[in-house]
Amino acid sequence: MAGRAARLLAGAVLAIGPIVSGPGVRAESPPLSSVKPDSYPDAPAGLRYGNLLYHASLVSGFAWDSNIYASKADVIGDRIAFIRPGLTISTLDPNRKFTFQASLQHLEYDKVTDETRTDAQASLTGTVRLQRDTWVDVALRADHVHDDRSLQHRDIPDDAAEPVLHNDYAASIALRRDFHPLVSTTAFSFVSNDYFNVRANAGPDINLQHLDRDVYTASHNIDLRLSHRLSLFSRQAVTASVYRKVTGVAPRDSVKLTLVNGIEVAFTPLIKARFSFHYAKEEFDSPAYEAEPERIYSAQVTWSPRRHIRLTASFARDFGGINFDFDAAGGQRTRAGLGLEYDISRQLLFRASFRYQHANEAGITAASNRIEDTYEYKASLGYQANRYWNLSLDYAYEARRALDYFAEFDRHVIQAAATARF
Repeated sequence: MAGRAARLLAGAVLAIGPIVSGPGVRAESPPLSSVKPDSYPDAPAGLRYGNLLYHASLVSGFAWDSNIYASKADVIGDRIAFIRPGLTISTLDPNRKFTFQASLQHLEYDKVTDETRTDAQASLTGTVRLQRDTWVDVALRADHVHDDRSLQHRDIPDDAAEPVLHNDYAASIALRRDFHPLVSTTAFSFVSNDYFNVRANAGPDINLQHLDRDVYTASHNIDLRLSHRLSLFSRQAVTASVYRKVTGVAPRDSVKLTLVNGIEVAFTPLIKARFSFHYAKEEFDSPAYEAEPERIYSAQVTWSPRRHIRLTASFARDFGGINFDFDAAGGQRTRAGLGLEYDISRQLLFRASFRYQHANEAGITAASNRIEDTYEYKASLGYQANRYWNLSLDYAYEARRALDYFAEFDRHVIQAAATARF
């Protein structure tokens, strides 16, 4: 029963989120994600009014970022204060389950005030049970967010004087059917990105309309459970990207076919593994862009040696593909990761992770190859004072070593925060 529920939940997640993959490793900018509040055993009951259940949260804290631009040439450290109120409203009908979530996040920089920004996000997700083994999943999302200026965002102009603001809208619908033991999910999604002009360090505002785009995705997912230890999965997706036409800019319109096949194995109840092969082919309307077929071989192993300890190891080797955000085309990348979840006690939780990537790829705007090694370390400690309050302390370190001296950087982020939930 638990395995069947896990398959259905996985189908719902895959239906809402289209199949996406691409090169590049990017660390977090403040505020860092910490120990999830749902990881603690005690949770507030919320406020029930009629058939609705209300939960509210408030996250506030301070962070120190030693290199806010993730840059070698322009190293600036700054103190950052942040606050994030949030609201969640859920329905109680198990056959028509809907959840609305909204949050507002404000970041206040102490010295570099141009980086101060406020983001807003709202989403509505729902599942309607049509029959005993048939569900419809729907999702709507609207974001008003900024992209911070850094070496990690290579698609943003170098002379931008402030974070880049854009509105994102998304909608999806999926039909899930459990044929016992096969679960089939057919989904359609739409994503729209609308970029605002950004102020330049010198001269007129920078027009970013060439980044405006609409993305349409149709996907089909199949999960087949052969036994309690062996499962197969297959994903197929077609994605069409349509960009705004801007004079003097080569359009990035494309059609992409993605195929993913894999296997999940439970060697023991405590040791599980997942192996997959990802293939994608993207065709562009403009001859200015030419993408090699994308191939990704990946493996992930999870192990729980104790009830309160969970270990994760992952490895991936990918070739080809194109990624505008990272200004990467073709080449090859090797990625590896380690993760640790340690529940020291019911109230004290520890999380740690390490990620590494070696990239040997060509740039889209620059034809020369670049070779880069990126290292990321992160540790989080969370303490639950009671069901309404928890505290967190986080540290992250990122380093990049490259042939290009100015592509290298080191970055330390230390953060302390408090979360109130009601």
